[in-house]
Amino acid sequence: MKTLTLTTVNNSGALEMRTRANAADMVTAVEKSDNDKTGPVSVTWVAQNSCPPSCPHMGAGCYAESGMAGFTTARLNRAGADHPELAPAEIAQIEAAAIDTLTGKRDLRLHVVGDARTDKAAQILAAAADRYIARGASKGKNVRVWTYTHARDTKRTSWGRISVLRSCETLQHVKAAHAAGYAAAIVIPEHVHDTAYKNDGFTFIPCPEQTGRAANCQSCGLCMQDTKLHAAKRVIVFAAHGQGRKKMVHLKTV
Repeated sequence: MKTLTLTTVNNSGALEMRTRANAADMVTAVEKSDNDKTGPVSVTWVAQNSCPPSCPHMGAGCYAESGMAGFTTARLNRAGADHPELAPAEIAQIEAAAIDTLTGKRDLRLHVVGDARTDKAAQILAAAADRYIARGASKGKNVRVWTYTHARDTKRTSWGRISVLRSCETLQHVKAAHAAGYAAAIVIPEHVHDTAYKNDGFTFIPCPEQTGRAANCQSCGLCMQDTKLHAAKRVIVFAAHGQGRKKMVHLKTV
């Protein structure tokens, strides 16, 4: 892991050596989340310089930038700002090392904040997910790993066994995601329906946790089945919440 050492001058005029935050501080891996939405799963958080610069939510309504999550995101971003030289694959290697510290006893949500914006980065995380799943199996657990991505140039195959939904903003994005082999998720200002509905050949399913049909992500499990979602042309719909609801502009016909 990389560190950067700087020479500074203190108040007495003497030279001091200080080390910037270790690059590992860009990543947090939590064995058991206390988040009500996800349920008691393992999670990772990664500084936003892991995200595609084209993500329309960064700095403009990303749910991880507000509320209690915003404090963690800000801390990770400060560490990320100390390491602008790191390539996406190097950030993924740091995250993979953090994943390797987890027990594998629980389902794993990658990227409460963060992403993998290149094939190499996704492949590194796919290998870490394989190791995680194997640790779970050795303990008699059939654990699942899932995430969401705004990356548009990363191949679905690069994610391996990770269940990954491409985050979309329009129906055209949903169609493009499906054509690229991805299941899709979309965020809208608010749920108009609390049950599934169809639009242009796709079935849109309002997030069961948000509509009260599931206690949390772990008990729902829909987003952990991207292969089935893709085959059935099913799209998970999330309603924006917090400050992000005021900032986001989305397709209104979904």
